[in-house]
Amino acid sequence: MLRMLSQRVQPVRSGLASSSRSFTTTPRTLIKEDASRDGEELDRKKHEQIEKQKQGKGHWHEELASAGEANISADKEQVNNHDDHMEDLQKQTAGQAEKEHPQGKKD
Repeated sequence: MLRMLSQRVQPVRSGLASSSRSFTTTPRTLIKEDASRDGEELDRKKHEQIEKQKQGKGHWHEELASAGEANISADKEQVNNHDDHMEDLQKQTAGQAEKEHPQGKKD
């Protein structure tokens, strides 16, 4: 009897035609989205980095990384003293803000 039931059961099919929609994506941005740089500057920095790596002196260049790569690098950073680290980050942020917006600091 079970065998007969399994043979009789068929999926219900809708009379509606299947609809499809197009799939689009935006182009990938491989550099920091918030930085304005020209191609020549990026090429120059990349070649400098490659030369340093060949000499064994290569290191991380945050300006060449995407925003996501920079965030991941920051997440992986080892911090021994949290208070000192936070103070350093605050100084870096203040220095960057003063450099980008010198009219904003009023004594």
